[in-house]
Amino acid sequence: IKMKPKECFVSVLLNKKKNITEEINNMFKTEAYKEAFGHMLTNKMTDKDYSILNLAKEPYPAMPQMDSKLDDTLAKYNPFRSVASIFNAEGESTVVVTTSNGTAALVAENSALPESSDESKEMRFNAYKIGSLAKLKLAFINDRHFDVEDYLSTKFAKRFGIAEENLIVNGTGNDEPLGIMNSDIAKATAPALTYDEVVKLFFSLHKDLRVNATWMVSDKMAMKLRLVKDSNGNPLFNGDSVFNKEVIIVNSLDENTILFGDFSYLYILIRKPLSIKVLTEKYIATGDYGYAGVERLDAKITDLNAIKALVIHTEE
Repeated sequence: IKMKPKECFVSVLLNKKKNITEEINNMFKTEAYKEAFGHMLTNKMTDKDYSILNLAKEPYPAMPQMDSKLDDTLAKYNPFRSVASIFNAEGESTVVVTTSNGTAALVAENSALPESSDESKEMRFNAYKIGSLAKLKLAFINDRHFDVEDYLSTKFAKRFGIAEENLIVNGTGNDEPLGIMNSDIAKATAPALTYDEVVKLFFSLHKDLRVNATWMVSDKMAMKLRLVKDSNGNPLFNGDSVFNKEVIIVNSLDENTILFGDFSYLYILIRKPLSIKVLTEKYIATGDYGYAGVERLDAKITDLNAIKALVIHTEE
């Protein structure tokens, strides 16, 4: 389980498959798995490859994790992956979240320690399925200059990153993740984008949460922010940050919304990483191979106070 340092303790309750899951994850990082996966992509598998990929039980083997190319692509097109807390887990998907809102104080010698309890809650994560299918000409696949695995780790993976970002922002919660904009985070409204409104949004977030806070805006909102100036004519947004906090472009947001918060309180639970099935017969008549990709995940905000929004309602 990968955890990010933060003022929150997380326990993912796994079933008895935990040790098996760890062994499988380690297998994805081996040269033998990478070689077997490459043979599958080009329809050159041996019995040994079939066994290594465990195709008898798993028709969609996960992509190898020999380098960061796949993760880099997903994070590039889903920026939440770079700031959220990401967990990989199989089995029961119950997460125990303990928010560190207790306090410590100076205590006199021989005095009792003050009791200050943190709040805990359980959150259940689902395994929503994201999928896509691509066709490639056999001429490309058989060309030694064409790297099928690189294509899947970049151009094909891009589709999944874009889909993830949109669901995290706009998901309805009906057979899909509940997106940030449809959750119960505080959403301030204003008739116009002004310096004062951005200042109010900044200070609406608790000072402890501002320590690791980030701005999230679309391209169009970023352009609008560049035009906002303070009373001395200085631009609010210098291209990198606002009030020394990083600005990240998230184009699934609309042009009238700004998010500000500590996005490490956004948890992404990956039940199945991006996995590929090769369809060698479905398109053979047209000289193509099909590559079907699926992943399963869910995302939730574990503390609704950690993210704030400003929505500009302009008059038509």
